[in-house]
Amino acid sequence: MKTYPIALELTVWMELGLNQYEVTIDEVSKISIKRTDDVLRTRELTGNEVSTLIAAIESLMVPVSDEHKEGGNKPSTSYELIVESAHFSLEFNWEDLDLSGASAKAFTSVAALTSVVESLDLTH
Repeated sequence: MKTYPIALELTVWMELGLNQYEVTIDEVSKISIKRTDDVLRTRELTGNEVSTLIAAIESLMVPVSDEHKEGGNKPSTSYELIVESAHFSLEFNWEDLDLSGASAKAFTSVAALTSVVESLDLTH
Protein backbone atom coordinates (compact mmCIF):
# COMPACT_ATOMS: atom_id res chain seq x y z
CA MET A 1 0.00 0.00 0.00
CA LYS A 2 1.35 3.41 -0.95
CA THR A 3 0.97 6.01 1.77
CA TYR A 4 1.44 9.75 1.64
CA PRO A 5 4.85 10.89 2.87
CA ILE A 6 4.97 11.52 6.62
CA ALA A 7 7.32 13.96 8.35
CA LEU A 8 8.00 13.61 12.04
CA GLU A 9 10.07 15.91 14.22
CA LEU A 10 10.85 15.18 17.86
CA THR A 11 12.75 17.69 19.98
CA VAL A 12 13.85 16.80 23.51
CA TRP A 13 15.17 19.60 25.73
CA MET A 14 17.35 18.48 28.63
CA GLU A 15 19.62 20.23 31.11
CA LEU A 16 22.66 19.58 28.90
CA GLY A 17 21.18 20.67 25.58
CA LEU A 18 18.76 19.18 23.12
CA ASN A 19 18.29 16.17 20.89
CA GLN A 20 16.38 16.60 17.66
CA TYR A 21 15.14 13.76 15.48
CA GLU A 22 13.79 14.42 11.99
CA VAL A 23 12.16 11.44 10.32
CA THR A 24 10.80 11.22 6.78
CA ILE A 25 8.67 8.24 5.81
CA ASP A 26 8.49 8.04 2.04
CA GLU A 27 9.80 5.83 -0.77
CA VAL A 28 13.23 6.26 0.84
CA SER A 29 12.70 6.75 4.57
CA LYS A 30 15.39 8.54 6.59
CA ILE A 31 16.24 9.79 10.05
CA SER A 32 18.50 12.72 10.91
CA ILE A 33 19.72 13.05 14.47
CA LYS A 34 21.07 16.34 15.81
CA ARG A 35 22.35 17.30 19.22
CA THR A 36 22.44 20.99 20.16
CA ASP A 37 22.19 22.03 16.47
CA ASP A 38 25.10 19.89 15.21
CA VAL A 39 24.12 17.36 12.57
CA LEU A 40 25.48 14.09 13.84
CA ARG A 41 24.21 11.62 11.30
CA THR A 42 21.57 10.74 8.75
CA ARG A 43 20.68 7.24 7.73
CA GLU A 44 18.02 5.33 5.86
CA LEU A 45 15.44 3.40 7.86
CA THR A 46 14.80 -0.30 7.42
CA GLY A 47 11.39 -1.65 6.44
CA ASN A 48 10.87 -2.96 9.98
CA GLU A 49 11.69 0.45 11.49
CA VAL A 50 9.23 2.15 9.12
CA SER A 51 6.51 -0.37 10.01
CA THR A 52 7.10 0.17 13.73
CA LEU A 53 6.93 3.95 13.28
CA ILE A 54 3.72 3.79 11.25
CA ALA A 55 2.09 1.52 13.85
CA ALA A 56 3.07 3.96 16.62
CA ILE A 57 1.76 6.93 14.60
CA GLU A 58 -1.53 5.13 13.93
CA SER A 59 -1.97 4.52 17.67
CA LEU A 60 -1.53 8.19 18.66
CA MET A 61 -4.24 9.55 20.92
CA VAL A 62 -4.69 13.16 21.97
CA PRO A 63 -3.66 13.42 25.63
CA VAL A 64 -6.26 15.14 27.78
CA SER A 65 -4.96 15.77 31.27
CA ASP A 66 -5.31 17.99 34.29
CA GLU A 67 -3.10 21.01 34.71
CA HIS A 68 -0.27 20.52 37.18
CA LYS A 69 -0.69 22.25 40.48
CA GLU A 70 2.10 24.67 41.27
CA GLY A 71 4.58 22.68 43.32
CA GLY A 72 8.25 22.42 44.01
CA ASN A 73 8.96 19.97 41.19
CA LYS A 74 10.49 21.40 38.06
CA PRO A 75 10.67 19.43 34.82
CA SER A 76 14.07 18.10 33.83
CA THR A 77 13.02 17.24 30.26
CA SER A 78 10.57 18.86 27.83
CA TYR A 79 9.30 17.36 24.57
CA GLU A 80 7.81 18.60 21.33
CA LEU A 81 6.52 16.09 18.78
CA ILE A 82 5.20 17.14 15.37
CA VAL A 83 3.76 14.62 12.91
CA GLU A 84 2.58 15.84 9.49
CA SER A 85 1.28 14.37 6.28
CA ALA A 86 -0.97 15.47 3.43
CA HIS A 87 -4.14 14.95 5.48
CA PHE A 88 -3.12 15.72 9.03
CA SER A 89 -0.84 17.75 11.25
CA LEU A 90 -0.39 16.92 14.94
CA GLU A 91 1.69 18.74 17.52
CA PHE A 92 2.24 17.58 21.09
CA ASN A 93 4.13 19.36 23.88
CA TRP A 94 4.74 17.83 27.32
CA GLU A 95 7.25 17.52 30.13
CA ASP A 96 8.63 14.57 32.04
CA LEU A 97 6.36 15.49 34.97
CA ASP A 98 3.35 14.75 32.73
CA LEU A 99 4.53 11.14 32.43
CA SER A 100 3.98 10.45 36.11
CA GLY A 101 1.08 10.82 38.48
CA ALA A 102 -2.60 11.05 37.60
CA SER A 103 -2.05 12.23 34.00
CA ALA A 104 0.50 9.57 33.03
CA LYS A 105 -2.01 7.37 31.20
CA ALA A 106 -3.06 10.24 28.92
CA PHE A 107 0.47 10.47 27.54
CA THR A 108 1.02 6.74 26.88
CA SER A 109 0.73 6.91 23.08
CA VAL A 110 2.95 9.99 22.61
CA ALA A 111 5.52 8.55 25.04
CA ALA A 112 5.45 5.26 23.08
CA LEU A 113 6.10 7.03 19.75
CA THR A 114 8.86 9.06 21.42
CA SER A 115 10.49 5.83 22.61
CA VAL A 116 10.33 4.36 19.11
CA VAL A 117 11.97 7.45 17.59
CA GLU A 118 14.68 7.59 20.28
CA SER A 119 15.38 3.87 19.82
CA LEU A 120 16.38 4.61 16.19
CA ASP A 121 19.38 6.48 17.60
CA LEU A 122 21.62 3.49 18.11
CA THR A 123 24.05 5.52 20.26
CA HIS A 124 21.36 6.98 22.55
